[in-house]
Amino acid sequence: MSESAVLVEQQDAVARVTLNRPDRRNSFDGSMVGELCEAFETLGRDQAVRVVVLGGAGAVFCAGADLRWMGSGGSVSPQQARGDAGSLVRMYRAIDECPCPVIARVQGSAFGGGVGLLAVCDIVIAVEGASFALSEARLGLVPAVIAPFVLRKAGESFMRRYALTGETFSASVARQFNLVHDVVERNGLDKRVDELIDAVAQLAPQALRHSKSLLRRIVQSPDPERWHLCAEANAEARLSEEAREGLQAFLAKRAPAWAGPRVNR
Repeated sequence: MSESAVLVEQQDAVARVTLNRPDRRNSFDGSMVGELCEAFETLGRDQAVRVVVLGGAGAVFCAGADLRWMGSGGSVSPQQARGDAGSLVRMYRAIDECPCPVIARVQGSAFGGGVGLLAVCDIVIAVEGASFALSEARLGLVPAVIAPFVLRKAGESFMRRYALTGETFSASVARQFNLVHDVVERNGLDKRVDELIDAVAQLAPQALRHSKSLLRRIVQSPDPERWHLCAEANAEARLSEEAREGLQAFLAKRAPAWAGPRVNR
């Protein structure tokens, strides 16, 4: 029996999702796309999960689409090409719309669709020396599926600069354009990720999910509607059980009930 293309481990409130095709530089094929989508849709429905860490096995975080899967020499039918593209859209959306925070643990380089993974994660920590590229046009392809996510996170100027040259850029450049939040030494990667897991563990679980949902809805809504959304969210949160517990805990100078032990221990 072949090994899963995606590994999922869950300990208490922390889920770790690992791209597991190191021999193919964690490139996407049909199996990985399907498993990754299923993993995030399942974890998103699990109220016990408070944070998801996305990582890659081996030296490379993700090399984008597997060229053998993409096909060559006319071996892919139009129907298959459209079906695969739809599966990729669903995969990226499953990660992007996961209700709880998603932290990318970027232990190596990412290219093409791998850069798209950075764009759909909430927090991205990368090692020094990692390199990135929107390399699709080198292969006669277009960064179409990832474009909405990368544009939203890094901006049009970034896309014009790097999608239209295919040039490789460093982790520090990725940080400059908001694709990466922190750049760390390799031996400090897990420490930084654990610090973020601990930070998330101190937040009210439902307030956290509502905050992420609200941010997405604000971006997608026109001005008149977004102000109404914000006012309603404020009122609902204020009346919630979590708010009552949080305020009482603050006044009593104690930890709120949801904090408990650090989730990474």
